[in-house]
Formats: sequence, C-alpha cells, structure tokens
Amino acid sequence: MDELRSLHANSRYDRPVANGLANPFEMPDEQGYFWLKGNLHCHTTRSDGKLSPQQRLDGYAARGFDFLSLTDHQYITPIDDLRRPEDFILIPGAELHPRNPFGGQLHHFLSINLKEDIPALEMSPQEVIDAVRAQGGLPWLAHPHWSSVIINRDVLPLNGLAGIEVMNSESTYTGRAEAAVHWDDWMWLTDSLIPAIGVDDAHGGFGPNEPTCGAWTMVRVKERTAEAVLRALETGASYSSAGPNLYDVSVRQNGSWRDKPLHEIRVVCSPAVRVNGVCDVYGGTCYEGGRQFTEARIELPPLCRWVRIEVVDATGLKAWSNPIPLH
Repeated sequence: MDELRSLHANSRYDRPVANGLANPFEMPDEQGYFWLKGNLHCHTTRSDGKLSPQQRLDGYAARGFDFLSLTDHQYITPIDDLRRPEDFILIPGAELHPRNPFGGQLHHFLSINLKEDIPALEMSPQEVIDAVRAQGGLPWLAHPHWSSVIINRDVLPLNGLAGIEVMNSESTYTGRAEAAVHWDDWMWLTDSLIPAIGVDDAHGGFGPNEPTCGAWTMVRVKERTAEAVLRALETGASYSSAGPNLYDVSVRQNGSWRDKPLHEIRVVCSPAVRVNGVCDVYGGTCYEGGRQFTEARIELPPLCRWVRIEVVDATGLKAWSNPIPLH
C-alpha cells in the first residue's frame, strides 16, 4: 500500500499548495477570539421564499444564530428597516445566476456583502464574479452537487470565487446536499486550499420537517461585526456543520517515511461515531465500532499536503473543517 501511495502522490508532493488558510483552532480564547454561528444562504418572499424578510430574520435570531445573509434570487433584499436584536449581524446579499457558457447548467453564485444589484443574467460568469468583488463582496459556488457542476468544466475557467458550499440542507431532499467530492476535486486540480461554508438555503418555514437551520457556518472572530465575519470567511477561520461541534483540531509531526514527514491529527468534538481525516492523498479515520467518543487521533498517510476533518455523529450528521496544510 505504501508503494501505491508513493506512485500516486510522489510526483505532486513537492508542488506547493497555494493560499494557506487560517486555522481557527489556533486562535485561543485568551487572545479574545470567540465563535459566531450564522447562515449565509436563504430566501424570502422577495423571491421564492415563503417567509417575509422580517420573519426570516426573527426565526434565526430566536434559534441562537448570530449572523445572517438574506440572499434572494438576482436582487438584494433591503435590510435597513428590519428590526433585529442589537448584536445580531445582518449582511446583504443575493444569489446570482449568470448563464453558463461552458456546457453546464445555469450558474448559482451565492454573493454576500453586496451594495448594489448586479444584472447577472446579462453578464458572463467571470463578469459577475468581478462585479461582486468590486463591491467588496464574496461570491461562493452554491450547491454544486445539486447544480450538476463539473469542476473541471464549469469552475476552472473562472477566477475569484471565494469558496464552496460543502453542505446545502435544502438539497437534502434531492439527495444532493453534500459537495465534499467537488471540494476535493477543486483543491486537487488547482493545488490550492479552498474554504467551505455550510448553509440551509431555506425557502420554507421553521417547521420540524423543513431543512431550515439544517446547516450553518461557525466563524472565529474577535469582534461581533460584519467585517469580522467576512474576514473569517475569506481567510478560512471557520468550519461548517449540519449538527456536530468542533472544539479543537491540531496537527503534529509523527515520524517520517522515506525522509518525508508523517503527521498525526488530534480532534476534539461533540460526541461522534466516526472522525475522518480526508487528505489530498487517501486519508485516515477513527472509528470505535459504533461507540461514541469526543476525542480522536488519526495517523495520516505519507505524502499528504493537506487534511480536512469530517466529524460524523450517531444520526449521520456531519461537521467539516477547512483544509489545513501539512507542509
């Protein structure tokens, strides 16, 4: 097996991985950091949602969320007149849909921190990304599994996307909610570390059979401001979840293999039945026969350049760390 790993990976091992991301678990409480929970993708009666903007905001605030972006299709939903708790962070945004010239379906770019509407249907996807960035916004690749996105075809021709929705709980009912393979492909093909977010993409209400609040993003910040949330998202100081909590992720060198370092990763989390260390080359897992545990140590295979963590709880729900560079 080691020989196979070497054949698969050795030609890539010494290639640098671009744009290293922040590790939020290296940002200690003692330095003033704390976690905020939020949702960055949802819809209201301003497009195809069932709740008004005020009802949508009230629902998240009542359920312990700290920040929210209202992202109706094509147009920014005004937020200035909405009533909100004093410390609740509201970020304007929209889901934009430029036509896809590469052969795939219509693009879906979750665009947050917008100031002016962008006529996306009249623009190329690259023009839309550039326009979002020009406003100081962050354009994310929305629900790529649901959208039948092929990274090589539909994404690699583009520059400037902030990252990917790894979980979109609205898409659970189509069997296409998770996009971890798309995420891994994108990082492999570009030799870069790409941040991810978890969202619910809510269209309906807050009932027990709705996917609303089915996924969210945790950001590590020092200030309860929109600017701090956006900075954490763009730098990767975050993790995504559909249920479990991540408390600590740390990496240490653990010997060597053919003069290349070996690594062990330690994860502290809410009760889990499996923790996966997903690398650019294979990976490792901690599984204790279905028993629940809150700490895992995983020896990673040689010749890995990065690792991301997946925590799986007893109900099958997951949390995802952003990728961490290993050399």
